[in-house]
Amino acid sequence: MGYPHPSHPRETPILSKYFGDPEARTLSGWRARGGYEALEKALNTDPQELQTVVKDSGLRGRGGAGFPTGMKWSFMKPDGKTHYLCCNADESEPGTFKDREIMRWTPHGLVEGVALAAHTIYAQTAYIYIRGEFTEPYARVCAAVEEAYAAGILGPNAMGSGKHVDVHVHRGAGAYICGEETALMNSLEGRRGNPRIKPPFPAVAGLFGKPTTINNVETLATVPYIIKNGAEWYKQFGRPDNPKSIGTKLFSVCGNISRPGNYEVALGFPFKDFLYDLCGGPLEGREIKAVIPGGSSVPILTREEAEGAVMDYEGMVAAGTMLGSGGVIVFDDRQDMVRQIARLTRFYAHESCAQCTQCREGTAWITRIMERIRDGQGTAEDLDTLVAISDGMSGKTICVLSDSCATPVMSGLKKFRHEFEAKIAANKSVVTVPGAFRASAA
Repeated sequence: MGYPHPSHPRETPILSKYFGDPEARTLSGWRARGGYEALEKALNTDPQELQTVVKDSGLRGRGGAGFPTGMKWSFMKPDGKTHYLCCNADESEPGTFKDREIMRWTPHGLVEGVALAAHTIYAQTAYIYIRGEFTEPYARVCAAVEEAYAAGILGPNAMGSGKHVDVHVHRGAGAYICGEETALMNSLEGRRGNPRIKPPFPAVAGLFGKPTTINNVETLATVPYIIKNGAEWYKQFGRPDNPKSIGTKLFSVCGNISRPGNYEVALGFPFKDFLYDLCGGPLEGREIKAVIPGGSSVPILTREEAEGAVMDYEGMVAAGTMLGSGGVIVFDDRQDMVRQIARLTRFYAHESCAQCTQCREGTAWITRIMERIRDGQGTAEDLDTLVAISDGMSGKTICVLSDSCATPVMSGLKKFRHEFEAKIAANKSVVTVPGAFRASAA
């Protein structure tokens, strides 16, 4: 578990092993713990061979989409073009705070992973795009990069290999949308952080129009362990009956839970054991009502659904949701789900880049209606309107922010409709006109 809490005996601490260890932050401390051994090995290995090892390991992107990392890297060919690597450290998904801890406690682990990945995709230049609000992580990562350059680990002759690897740290301005990979690239180029239409995909025309790979902090920090220990070593973690979800994953836990924090477990871990054993269950005298298992943009689970779920990509899909970023948000039986969902829609409405009509208008209208219902001003027609607007927003925009707003509304209506109806039934003073669309509360 993330500092200051000790790891639970049922955790598998790999990335989190040195959380809370201040010596691991320094170059000398990181090297004493085996740091940069994987990079030195990689710099003297053919990139295609490294891609094969990562592909064979089964590592999937830990930022939310879960795309196979080795396959993504295989799109980058030795074509003589300038290639770029972008590390997405713009962790902004509500409920998610794992990447922050990697950068706070093991910044050299991230720098090593970034440099290794850059070499593997034939890139000489890598950018770490870090969320603007991450003041301490930003300072730690900048210090690690400076130490790495001073020691000759980075630069025109990285670790004496003759390979050129540069790493730059770029600080964002706090826009959630810049966590979307193409918006991140626009921001790096000095443009407005709006997502781009795909195709072309980044591997063809990405940063500055050149082939680019974008990976998450947790993904890149994992790679040195795989290169150092081998694909077979990594494949020991996970469910034996599910070869599609391999390795360990960091989960951030917050909300109405006894022991919030970051936990690292092997994929395939029973969600019920995770919530009640590792995290200590709900607060005394309360019961869990609902859980969001992968950051605020994935469907909500009821207590019964959560207790029957398995913590891997396929297990969460089978439960009707997604693993996402691993941001676990717990709601107990005191919580008003209408109010909580309204908070989420307000966030997405605020963070929309407003490029797509469905998102710009849809997030705003959903928020108005949700807040009207929350405040006891809703009507029965509002529920149908929420469904209609959500349907018009889903799968129809350049990026998935619009879907992220619609998802908690749709899953909330499906599983907690009685709470919506109770608030509407309590509204005795509203006179409705059949078929009317009320733009705002009276």
